[in-house]
Amino acid sequence: MKKITLFVLSIVALASAAMAQGAMTVNPVDFTSNPARFNGKTISISGLKLDLSAAAAPTGAVSPAGGGAPIPGLAAAPGAPGAMGAGAPVIRCNPPRGFKSLEVDFTNDPNFAKCFFISEAQYNALPKGHALTAQLTFKGDDRLGYTITMFKLQ
Repeated sequence: MKKITLFVLSIVALASAAMAQGAMTVNPVDFTSNPARFNGKTISISGLKLDLSAAAAPTGAVSPAGGGAPIPGLAAAPGAPGAMGAGAPVIRCNPPRGFKSLEVDFTNDPNFAKCFFISEAQYNALPKGHALTAQLTFKGDDRLGYTITMFKLQ
């Protein structure tokens, strides 16, 4: 009987260890250069900046630095090649019920703007009032947004 119990416990331990390592560790440069490649995969990225100095998490629209959609009738100002142009999309971040939108900054690409959602319970556990560096584990889609499943402050 002891051998059977030990065997079952070892199988459970192996299965839980395999599930715990389900997240793929990704370099931030690889992720920001081609986020669609990681659609539907659970990934983990270290060294991300979370700005919690504001009173509340950002809601509404997220657009890359330089502004949103152009206003009809106004001429576009000259800028650097590759800067926000007339066809630059504005991403709508509408978190699901029970989640909050969280601003995640990638130090390697300051213009990278995607939607990240975190559960309200996890958001309430984060220390507020200053910028943090964290390792985030998340899963999602580059068009709809990413759901943060785990965070580790660094």
